[in-house]
Amino acid sequence: MARTSLMILAAGLTVGALSPVDAATKKVRVPDQFDGSWTIVATTEEGPCSASTNYHVQIKDSDASIPGEEVDIDGGVSAGGVVQATITQGSNKVPIAGSLTSKGSGSGTWRTAGGLVECRGSWSAKRAG
Repeated sequence: MARTSLMILAAGLTVGALSPVDAATKKVRVPDQFDGSWTIVATTEEGPCSASTNYHVQIKDSDASIPGEEVDIDGGVSAGGVVQATITQGSNKVPIAGSLTSKGSGSGTWRTAGGLVECRGSWSAKRAG
């Protein structure tokens, strides 16, 4: 009888050790695959905006910023790489859309909104480091 109880207890401990509930309580921090420095080239396809402009963008935890620039970026990058944001500088707003890949490239479109000048174009991205 004691041997049977010991075997049941051992089986119960083994099942408890492999329980998915225990595994779910352990949290692992996975770095965002898009974090880092990116070089963005914005090209104007329509309107009087600059023909081509380079930006150095920093992404951290899905949030984008342009260090040293007086701009606000509302939006970011989803876990799947979808880019959806609006860049605001003063009264100028530039909605952007597109995608990034975990291999370090991306592309999309942009347009001006709410300002005196109307432009639209495309952008391409390369991981800088």
